[in-house]
Amino acid sequence: MLLKNFTTIISEKKEEDTLTSILHINENHEVFQGHFPEQSVTPGVLLIQLFKEEAERFLGNTLRIEKTTQIKFLAVVNPDLNNELELQSVFSKKEDCFHLTGKALQNNEIVLKLKLILKEV
Repeated sequence: MLLKNFTTIISEKKEEDTLTSILHINENHEVFQGHFPEQSVTPGVLLIQLFKEEAERFLGNTLRIEKTTQIKFLAVVNPDLNNELELQSVFSKKEDCFHLTGKALQNNEIVLKLKLILKEV
């Protein structure tokens, strides 16, 4: 975990090639003191990191992001307004890489869509 105590897992559902996790974002985490003190905004890079860490848990491997083929931020993730975040990840393996297609949701609204190519370290 890149940031200690940034999130905790509320629940998760694993299927053959999918993982859906509900996370609690620690709205009092020190990252929000600088991003931004008057209105907390979860940094986009941390949202991407959460998907990588979820992939590592699901696949049981240490991974690195080899390439991003799509990242689309659709809404601000403000943990002061809603500190639950749902991550939906679908995995496939092609050659020596794992492909992740993911969505992050708050209040059943998509806040982030991404596609990552991950490689074992």
